[in-house]
Order: sequence, then structure tokens, then C-alpha cells
Amino acid sequence: MINLAVHRNLLRLCGFCTTENERLLVYPYMPNGSVASRLREHIRGKPVLDWSRRERIALGTARGLLYLHEQCDPRIIHRDVKAANILLDEDFEAIVGDFGLAKLLDHRESHVTTAVHGTVGHIAPEYLSTGQSSEKTDYVFGYGILLLELITGQKALDFGRAANQKGVMLDWVSYHFSLSMSFTSK
Repeated sequence: MINLAVHRNLLRLCGFCTTENERLLVYPYMPNGSVASRLREHIRGKPVLDWSRRERIALGTARGLLYLHEQCDPRIIHRDVKAANILLDEDFEAIVGDFGLAKLLDHRESHVTTAVHGTVGHIAPEYLSTGQSSEKTDYVFGYGILLLELITGQKALDFGRAANQKGVMLDWVSYHFSLSMSFTSK
């Protein structure tokens, strides 16, 4: 499955090795680590990921997901879109990686019913309640949380803990959205 998806914004498998005790996958080295590892990092008081780099990361990730969902045959749902799974090459280009939870989609299907897998804070509520994942769980929820992480510089789970909130970015967004809706309706 890993070799089916070939795109500049997707991690490319270079090779593999199997022994009696281990199975290893070989990928290109990503000198700038992951978005998660760089998001809160500063050099001489300036963020490593300035706004132009964050925008490029958002666009590169979107291109990679678009390829998986619409141009790859068969289509692939990533199911674990998050800052830790977006790697950064030498030019800080976004490379979508970690396809351990990915699912292939049949051309006739729009959803794949399966056991729920993923990272807390990054799992779409509808996926939790129904066990169905789709392109929307990647595009709308996973990518949406990634965008919020890029904009705020916060982790999806640590978000708002200093303000005595639950610590989940989705709760923070829901709360502030409902506040803004109450102000606009007055």
C-alpha cells in the first residue's frame, strides 16, 4: 500500500529489510523532523516555523491529502492526520507520513467501517461514535486540528490547560464559537 501513493508531499518508501526478529521500513531522512517537534521551537527568540513556513506546511499537507483522497488509485484515508505525522524535509516542505492506520477505499464505497484507531484529540467525533472513517475525517477534522495547531502553536491535547479547561482543542474551539455566536445574535 505504501508504494501505491507517489507524490512530492507524501513520504516515499525507499526499501525494507526483514530478519527473523524484525521488519524494518527505510524512508528518506527528514532533517527538520516533524511539525510537532518544530512548532514551539525558537531560535534567537524567533519561531522556527514563521508564518510563511506554516502556510507552506498547510498547503503541502493539503496537496498530499488531496492526492490520497482523489488522485491515488485506490483512494486512501490516512486516519491519523496530526502535526507529529507531518514531516519536514530540508526545505521545510510538508511530507505526510505514518500510514500505519491508513485504509484503502473501494471505488464504490464512501466509508470504511472498522475498529476506531487514532490519537486522542485528533479523532473525529463522528468516527468515535460510528466507527466509520471517510475522507471527511481526514480533511475536515484531522486537517482542521492541524491548522489550529499551526495557527496557535499549541498541541491539540494541551490546549487551554493553563486556563483550567479540559485540555482539548476541540472543546476550546466549541466554547469560543458558541460565545461568538451569542454575541453576533444580539
